[in-house]
Amino acid sequence: MSSGGAISSMVTSIRNNRRERKSKLEKLKNTSNNRKKNIDPIRASPELLRNIRTKLQAESKTKTRKAIVKTSVLLLLITVFIYFANKNWHLIYAVLN
Repeated sequence: MSSGGAISSMVTSIRNNRRERKSKLEKLKNTSNNRKKNIDPIRASPELLRNIRTKLQAESKTKTRKAIVKTSVLLLLITVFIYFANKNWHLIYAVLN
């Protein structure tokens, strides 16, 4: 069994490839979005917070609706394709052969 050298090189490679894992909080610490104005929640008025909340909810609804429409169209196309492929399988078989 001459796999001793291969195994030791594998273990060495794994040991050298280890890296420090950052926590999720450390990853979020350095993120910033310079395009938008930072809002201090302590000084923000309740009306401003309400406006932000409704804007985010509206954006979320539109994203969800778009995803539902795309998924339903894709499922409809797949269903139609399967229906016609099943209905005309002998034509497809004749073309392939």
